[in-house]
Amino acid sequence: MTKTTKWRTLFAAVAMTATLALVAAAPPAWAAPPDQADAVEVYEGDVFVIVGSTLRNPDATTDPSAPLFNNAGVNLNLTWGAWSAASATSAVRTSGKSNARTDVRLRFSGLVPGGVYSVFWGTLNPDSENPLCPGVERTLALPSVDPGQLPDASSFVAGSDGTAAFRGGLDGDLLTASQVFFSIIYHFDGQTWGSLPNRGEFQTQGAECRSSFGDDAMRHLLILQKW
Repeated sequence: MTKTTKWRTLFAAVAMTATLALVAAAPPAWAAPPDQADAVEVYEGDVFVIVGSTLRNPDATTDPSAPLFNNAGVNLNLTWGAWSAASATSAVRTSGKSNARTDVRLRFSGLVPGGVYSVFWGTLNPDSENPLCPGVERTLALPSVDPGQLPDASSFVAGSDGTAAFRGGLDGDLLTASQVFFSIIYHFDGQTWGSLPNRGEFQTQGAECRSSFGDDAMRHLLILQKW
């Protein structure tokens, strides 16, 4: 074997090793693509407009320029048009079997600029329930994969243009439930409550737990992930 032939043989072996390494490092061909949301809805049940002399939830007939209020009549400094412009995309992927894990990636537009938000999740069949507020609160906080997430592990602050991104993770396969949803909660007062979505539930934890949605916290978007 000549010297040139030896080098060619060596290079061929190196190239084959590199190819095998790349194949081994690549994700398996059978890996399923992430699950996309079935629908995204703007939630109007926690905000109010004044109709005559009463507070009412907005509906299809509400003028986009109508100002929004909380359930105590405090102006939110938002219009129905701005509120209803919010949208989101989501991608959920699960991995593992015996030690399954769920990865959730959310992107938002049209949120309240600089607004403080939290991400909670819920399921139906089996039905989720928050043990800190039994019989009242069905959703649970979705923790971020970022250990330095602020203002708390399940919350974020929207950008000045109303956009945001959030990545969360949970132990277990969330998609085994019949229905899965995410609740994107706007905190009017800028205060988050960790494992609970609003001040009322945080202050009344236990058997007498009471919600304050519509007062200090408003569900802005419902992401119907599996519906």
